[in-house]
Amino acid sequence: MDVHDAPSSTTMDDMQPAGAPPETGRRRPFALLVLIALMATKGILILLMILGAFTTADTGILRSLRIESIYDAVHSSNIAIVGLLIIATILLISAAGLLMYRRSGWMLAMVSTGIFVAVDILGYFAGEANFIWMALNIITVFYLNQREVRVSVGVASPNTSDGFDVVGRAG
Repeated sequence: MDVHDAPSSTTMDDMQPAGAPPETGRRRPFALLVLIALMATKGILILLMILGAFTTADTGILRSLRIESIYDAVHSSNIAIVGLLIIATILLISAAGLLMYRRSGWMLAMVSTGIFVAVDILGYFAGEANFIWMALNIITVFYLNQREVRVSVGVASPNTSDGFDVVGRAG
């Protein structure tokens, strides 16, 4: 006597292979370009914040990017510098992956942005919200979930619609 029933059908469809990069004359989807720009901008801003923590000049862009909590963390611990450099590197790698239509670039962007949104929510409830970073992360989530982005990196199939298929399975 077998306790477990045999599965009647699969609960998820197989992932589609990544789409081929567009031909030379074809343009990248606008949402993908915006997403690449967002990921690269966030990575570069983190690098500029690290540089801003080390600047002693009273004027300039590096001084305006100085955030006191980052300034204190960078000056009190080398681990903070390494952590910020790792975060900036992850953001830049995901931007490069998206630029090359890699599913791994999309996945890295999705996971890192999910973590950043969770940190933003914790910061909000702790009373230390950074609304600019929160807005950038929300916009990033919006563009990560655009159909044309998911299709271009091979996460979604171009032949199926979002929502439910005829038999009622999530599709």
